[in-house]
Amino acid sequence: MTSAVGNRQPLEGHSRLCPPWQQFGRSVVKGTRARHAVFLLALTALLLLCACGDGLTGGSIPPGNPGPTRLIGTVVDEEDPSLPVADAEVEILLEDGTLIVAKTDASGTFVVELPRNKRCTVRVRPSGALMALYQERLDSFVTDAEEVRLLIPLPRKGFAMPTITQLQLRPTEVTLKVGERVQFELQAQPQPQRPLRPFWSVHGRIGVITPNGLFIATRPGRGFVRARVGNLVAEARVTVVE
Repeated sequence: MTSAVGNRQPLEGHSRLCPPWQQFGRSVVKGTRARHAVFLLALTALLLLCACGDGLTGGSIPPGNPGPTRLIGTVVDEEDPSLPVADAEVEILLEDGTLIVAKTDASGTFVVELPRNKRCTVRVRPSGALMALYQERLDSFVTDAEEVRLLIPLPRKGFAMPTITQLQLRPTEVTLKVGERVQFELQAQPQPQRPLRPFWSVHGRIGVITPNGLFIATRPGRGFVRARVGNLVAEARVTVVE
């Protein structure tokens, strides 16, 4: 597909800063004193946690009452996903009517904390400088994990979502080691004329996904990868091991 942006310089409101999936694997080398400081802080936090209760829930979180969900979202250009959309307005409406507002940074990313196990609607609007180029996007998700990552393609003006009656994600279940990758394929019926750019979500602190469906395992655990197009949602179960 030929992009309207092509090889031009980033548009105003865009940045070529690396999105999360491109930052994976980079490391920062710190000195011995810095590592010791981090170790001491972690040890202190662990001792305080153990002193507050009998288990990992400690004394402040009752057993069975999970902590909040850390939501990490990235907004990109639907036509050219290498372009993050900066200064986009993000509104998250919880099922109880609570409204949370955020704004994307130069890399197109926003981070908020939400109550666990809530159905949420997210609305993304371009900033004033980009309103002539993009239209808003409305999607939904569930805060059913300690961490949820969203990848939100913002459509260009005039874009119409194709009419789809069936949506499947392949493979439907996969086990990976940390650092391994898997390419998810989105199968839709009827087959659209152009590649689909779904609303991706990764549920659980297990990895990141690119706009083209390449999942990169970053941490052991179990979770889900979901792709949403309109009202249809396809899901794959992911297990990451050492």
